[in-house]
Amino acid sequence: MPADELYEENLPFPLATVATLVILLIALLMLILFVLQIVSGPIGNRPAPDWFYLVMFIFMAAITFLVANFRVLTIRMTGQSVMVAYGLIKKTIPWGDIEEGFLDSSSPWGYGGWGARLARVGGRWRLAFNVMGAPRVILRLRKGRAREFMFSTRNPEQVLAIIARQTGTGG
Repeated sequence: MPADELYEENLPFPLATVATLVILLIALLMLILFVLQIVSGPIGNRPAPDWFYLVMFIFMAAITFLVANFRVLTIRMTGQSVMVAYGLIKKTIPWGDIEEGFLDSSSPWGYGGWGARLARVGGRWRLAFNVMGAPRVILRLRKGRAREFMFSTRNPEQVLAIIARQTGTGG
């Protein structure tokens, strides 16, 4: 861990890994059907056009990439900010923009389940980056459309202690 880093955690999201593999298999099936139909001729009594299999392969390959992005949730706290990321989807919040941090006691279904989502909770917009089965921490923010940012962590007490120390909110 670099000297500036206060905390780092990587949480796997097994459901995303399984979904990635299933969608990848469907993409590969579409590619095989495309090649088979090009090489051997029409498949079945009412064959789909060649372009259908190619378009479905490209579509499923793109979906595979998007879902694979959610396989690991990364949390990194440095002397300057809190960064939480699902692969390429990342939220970085400077300590000065955080009013307080607290444990989330609500159900993940209150904001639509797991993954990355934006929902209205208790009259406030909340951006959520969460995984199944892990406790969640909420950061109340001083500015921005989403005035709360929620993320999963295996170590909520340690994360909340760092937040309290960095924001001067006690705790």
